[in-house]
Amino acid sequence: MTPSALKIHLALALLLATTHLQAASAPTAQIAEAERAIAAADRAGPRGQAAQTLADARSQLAQARALVADRDHRDALALAESAAATADLARAQAQLANARDDVDSKAARNDDLRRRLLVNRED
Repeated sequence: MTPSALKIHLALALLLATTHLQAASAPTAQIAEAERAIAAADRAGPRGQAAQTLADARSQLAQARALVADRDHRDALALAESAAATADLARAQAQLANARDDVDSKAARNDDLRRRLLVNRED
């Protein structure tokens, strides 16, 4: 084997070992991130579809914690990341619903002001 081929094989072996070690370690950072994302989504005041999406995120996080307890870290990592993404989606859905409510409220207020202006012009 040439020195460069040996280096490539050694680098691949180290990469494989590092990947295996990362998969074997508990996904505590990802679980903490999922918890933060769920808390942020909860603060956004989800309702309707957003509330269901947040419930899904909480369920995924609970499953991830159970897998950590069972030492299935690879699947726990995937579920924790999915829980964080789902919670982010719930937060975005809640913010969108809140923005739509705000726009609807302002549009109704504008309509009311227009009606008042028309009534005052006729007087």
